[in-house]
Order: sequence, then structure tokens, then C-alpha cells
Amino acid sequence: MSQVLIGTEKGLFQLASNNQVIRDESAPPTIKFLATSHGQVYALTLDDVLWSKKENEAWEIVNSKPVTEEVWSFAADSHVLERVYIGVSPALLYQSNDGGKNWKPCDSIRQIPGYETWTFPPPPHIPHVRSIASAPKAENGIYIGVEEGGIFRSDDQGQTWESLNEGLYWDVHTVVPANDGLRLYATTGNGFYRSDDGGHHWRHIKDGLERSYTVPCIASLQQPNLLFTAAAAGPPPTWGRGTNAALYRSLDGGEHWQKLEQGLPSKFDAMIRALIVDPEDRIFAAAGDELYMSQDLGESWQLLGKDLSNIRALAVV
Repeated sequence: MSQVLIGTEKGLFQLASNNQVIRDESAPPTIKFLATSHGQVYALTLDDVLWSKKENEAWEIVNSKPVTEEVWSFAADSHVLERVYIGVSPALLYQSNDGGKNWKPCDSIRQIPGYETWTFPPPPHIPHVRSIASAPKAENGIYIGVEEGGIFRSDDQGQTWESLNEGLYWDVHTVVPANDGLRLYATTGNGFYRSDDGGHHWRHIKDGLERSYTVPCIASLQQPNLLFTAAAAGPPPTWGRGTNAALYRSLDGGEHWQKLEQGLPSKFDAMIRALIVDPEDRIFAAAGDELYMSQDLGESWQLLGKDLSNIRALAVV
């Protein structure tokens, strides 16, 4: 069975076979991001130290400061071993081909038409790369989602970029490519969007999503039309007294959504920051200090941990 990792502001935890949450004492002291690929795990700490761990080996520090900018996203390439990405503010993507030891910026992003118009609501209005995803059918293909700027695709390791924004709200939080290589899903500050032609055209879908500030989104590995997302009633400036967030499921590729409630709070006061699905189709959701799991495709949920010191990331290895 796959191993579920829980990254928190006070270290890394693992889910044992009896569903107990156990601290990994040998892991990095804090976790901001986790990424896995080809059996290797990468962790970026709150102070941006990059660690990695190969299967059956110990954790080690790979790079004490991979980038100097503020990090907003982190991912491992699903195709190429030891290819890793970091998204930063101001909006730029960095790539490493040696497991994080050395990094190079994709300066071509600054040449994307309209780059100078990208923004971010809070002053000083500096945009960032918030989402990174490998293209399922292209070894050198990658998508980035910019908050606020839209979605862009490169098929040549970031040398050139194609804008994929017709009909899309440009405040992008997460981009999720489906395994067919054509369908794309996106969460934004204005809800959920779907493209059926590789991102060239988008539809805004609201059926069942009464909350509009969508953030995480995942698709089942086994059932491509099974999606999960989480949404708050409004953007972060409204979260002072709680986010009023909820978890949603779609059985038809995002055409219709259902709020999930059995075993969950009627509304979440902390935003659901992370969602993952493992190869057994177990679904995990993290909100604040709490971790929930569903073993029946989201029909019912159980609380696995409630004092996990602000869960920042989830991963499966």
C-alpha cells in the first residue's frame, strides 16, 4: 500500500497501516511543500531549505537556499527522474534537473505577452506562479498557473510558452491536467473552470458549487471523471472570522458538484489547504490542524488527526 505523508509547520508525519498518524523524527523540522516522483520525496521547509529522501534511504539536505525569491509552489516532474520545479514571486519558474542541487530560471516567462499586466490583489500587487503540473502526454510538457495572470503551457522545458486563457478567469489557484492530455481543470478566485480542448477554451461551471473561492483540486487516478475540490465563501480578506469553506465532489468531470458532509464539519473555519488521492482511491483532506480521510470515494469521512500544527502539504509515495 502507498505511504501517505503529512507535512506540517512542526515536522513530517506518516500514516501508519492502522491509520495512526506518526511523526517521522528523521525528517525536516518544518514543512512548507512536499513533492514526490519515481519513489523520491522532496520537502521544502518554512525557511526554504530543500531536503530529499530516496526509497529506503535517509533524509538529506540537498540545497540550503535553492532560490532567493518568495516561494509559492513546488513540484516534481512526473516523467523525468530528479526534475523539480519551484514557482516564485515575482512570477517566475525555476527548474532543476539534478534533484534540486542546481537551479535555472525560465526567463522566457517574462517574454509572455501581457506579463507586465499580471498582478495580485494585496499591495504591492506582485503576481506569482501558484500552481505547477506536468503535462500527462508530453515528457517535456508543463503547465503553470499564475495568480493573477492565467494558465500557460510549455512543451519544451520552459523555453517557449502558450497562453491558455480564452474564457478563463485569470486569478488561477490550481491547474489539473487530466490523463487524456486534452481535458484541463482549473480552480480560481471565481470558481471552477473546465477545458475539453487542451486549454484553448474554458467553461465556467457552477452547478452545485455555491461557494466561489475554489483552491485545491484533485482527480482520481482510477476514475478520471471523479474530482474533488474545496471552496470558501469569499477570498482571504473575509476569513477573519473563519473561511466558511466546504469540500465538494464531482462524478462527471466537473459538470455537477455535490457538497460532502458525512463526517465533516458543516463548514470549515480553516481553509482546506491540501487534497490528495492515493492509488487505492483513498481521499485525504487537510484543513488547519485537522486531517480527514475517506475510503468510499467521499461518501463518508473520518478524522485522523486534529492537533497537527497547521498542515501545509500532503503527498503519496
